[in-house]
Amino acid sequence: MSNEYYRLPLNFEELLQRRPLARCSAQESVAQHLYLMLTTHFGESRFDPNFGCVVWQQDFEAMTNMRWKDNVQRSVEQSIAEREPRLEQVKVLVGIEDFEMKGVNQRIRKRLEVTVRAVLHRTNEPFAFRASLFVAPLSVV
Repeated sequence: MSNEYYRLPLNFEELLQRRPLARCSAQESVAQHLYLMLTTHFGESRFDPNFGCVVWQQDFEAMTNMRWKDNVQRSVEQSIAEREPRLEQVKVLVGIEDFEMKGVNQRIRKRLEVTVRAVLHRTNEPFAFRASLFVAPLSVV
């Protein structure tokens, strides 16, 4: 498959100077889109208020709760089904673990691991995506 998708973040300086923008493969483009879904809260996108993930609406105190994990998993699956037509046979796994931050006041934080396994619709190629987010307080790995 050719590199017909734009790589994020877009370089607006190149765009304004009418130079070609960096391109990427379909796999990279899907991964970028999934990452954007995970790191966006509902209502943040003014073009689509339903774009995003439920992670940012949940109470972080309840993170160890299985129901919280299931809600996040369903939210990610629903977002992918509604907004990523390039994937099919999607399976989402969500895990939460304690992560000790050494050298940063020895704080223990929660790390959310999201794994997506699917098949690219156009080519039937297997697709795998994994993202880690530190939550409570939030930061991105």
